[in-house]
Amino acid sequence: MTAVQRLVPLVVVGTLVACGGRPTEVSPAEIPEIQARLEREPQNGELVLRYAAALFSADRCDTAVATARAGMRLAPGKAVGPLIVGQCLEQAGDPTQAIGVYRAYVATFPDAPGVSAVRAREMLAVRAQATNLARAALQQETQLTAASADPQAVAVLPLQITGDSTYLPLSRGLAQIMTSDLGLLQRFRMVERMRIGALLDEIQFSQGQRVDPSTSARVGRLMQAGRLVQGLAAIPDERNVRLEASVVRASGEVTGPESTTGRFRDLLQMEKQIVIGLAAQLGYTLSEAERQTILENGTESLAAFLAYSSGLVAEDLGDFSAAAAYYSQAVQSDPGFQAARQGYQANQSAPTVQQASAGQVTTVAAQTVEPPSAADPVGDAIGSTVGDVAATQAEQVADVTQTVQQASTTTTATPPPPPITTTVTATGTIRIIFRLP
Repeated sequence: MTAVQRLVPLVVVGTLVACGGRPTEVSPAEIPEIQARLEREPQNGELVLRYAAALFSADRCDTAVATARAGMRLAPGKAVGPLIVGQCLEQAGDPTQAIGVYRAYVATFPDAPGVSAVRAREMLAVRAQATNLARAALQQETQLTAASADPQAVAVLPLQITGDSTYLPLSRGLAQIMTSDLGLLQRFRMVERMRIGALLDEIQFSQGQRVDPSTSARVGRLMQAGRLVQGLAAIPDERNVRLEASVVRASGEVTGPESTTGRFRDLLQMEKQIVIGLAAQLGYTLSEAERQTILENGTESLAAFLAYSSGLVAEDLGDFSAAAAYYSQAVQSDPGFQAARQGYQANQSAPTVQQASAGQVTTVAAQTVEPPSAADPVGDAIGSTVGDVAATQAEQVADVTQTVQQASTTTTATPPPPPITTTVTATGTIRIIFRLP
């Protein structure tokens, strides 16, 4: 095994830091006092937003939204505004507009304190919407036809991974980076990973199952995507790797596969070759600038990509703590890997955002969440104590073809596969429990 194949132990040493002093929770009881202060300070953006938070905690969403929007104009970088507006929209049954509010904020203020909470709220809203859309599509399946599918909509299905089961998380990782690469062209409407995953879950499609053209065509109809990409990564060993992908049209017609072979260490370069070929199959001619943009997208670190892929699996399972740990590991391998950094922020904050009451919105909106640096002394100390962790090959194979099982194995010599951690406790010794994807 090479160093690339070995994933360091999963440890989260991230911190939540309240910026600008320790914010206090807001309550409806504060409304009269805040109103009185606003008469004297009508242009105080932070105070307007606190008033919006107090209204939100009093379940007065209509007034809270209008007040929050006014506060956002006065203090545009504060996360509390979009959190109030978005959550009120979610409560009103308009997740699409809520997601738009969250995304507009993170696109404008990607490094602001509290952006991690907004990313988490967006992720949770997208997950809920994806499940609802999948169930609605199945209920209306008889009314959906290939002709009604959007010809510009493209969905990349999870790839089939054969050979070494250690690399099963690459099923999600490769599909996601292909989606990201094709999305850079701005020619296609790429279907989000969570929506694809929710639909596959609803039709009980097994992760290890081979996608045939009829299944792909059905998935395309349900998602109203005119074209789907299905692929295969055969990884029998480090020396012989084959990566291929085909385009499946809504009619069920399948194009000849784009295929390339190489060494495992060159997997990320092979993926770029496949995407460039897929663009041509989708009827698009790349400019040299677009080609270069695709080649530079993502990470060049295979170790970071392996950890990121495991993070996607954990996130899709709803195991946010494990996902944050894997994304943190990816960032430590490649500090410039923005998708992993954003994934860490969203998943690290998700439990807090889920559990926070309306009155805690100001506290949540002031938190800064960043993955620990590679040189973090606490992380290094815990990492050296834990050692490497592996699950047995038999447990891996059984889990791929059946259901998620629990396993716990600790070793200091065996190179580990990328398991999904469900519990990490550190006292004097470290106990780790795994749930395999």
